[in-house]
Amino acid sequence: MLVAGLMLLGLAATQLKSLQFASNSFQYTMALIHGQNAIERIWPLLCELQHNNNDMTLANPLIQQLHPADSRFTLVLPATYSNNMQLTVSWEDKRVKNPAENQISLTTSYPEVADTCSPPAGGGS
Repeated sequence: MLVAGLMLLGLAATQLKSLQFASNSFQYTMALIHGQNAIERIWPLLCELQHNNNDMTLANPLIQQLHPADSRFTLVLPATYSNNMQLTVSWEDKRVKNPAENQISLTTSYPEVADTCSPPAGGGS
């Protein structure tokens, strides 16, 4: 009886650890989706960012739309646009002690586009 009880406790601990990894894997996948979404949303803004307004901070209304609507995730962009840049999406998981394990970084490259910008649909300067 004691052995069976200990085995059940061991099985429960293993199951709990498995759920923790599944949750962190889900958050990792969601962060990847948010990061890829931001990369895709930059494409229609290329002309504006390359030739008129390279500000990638939240002060630029065009950049506000890149950030995830889900407040559990934080997007970090460089302060100014570059054709080659890295962005980071992080999330909070108190079960994981190392914050570096709660983030993903994506590197992207964009081509240089001709300076034939029309006003962006989302506003901006």
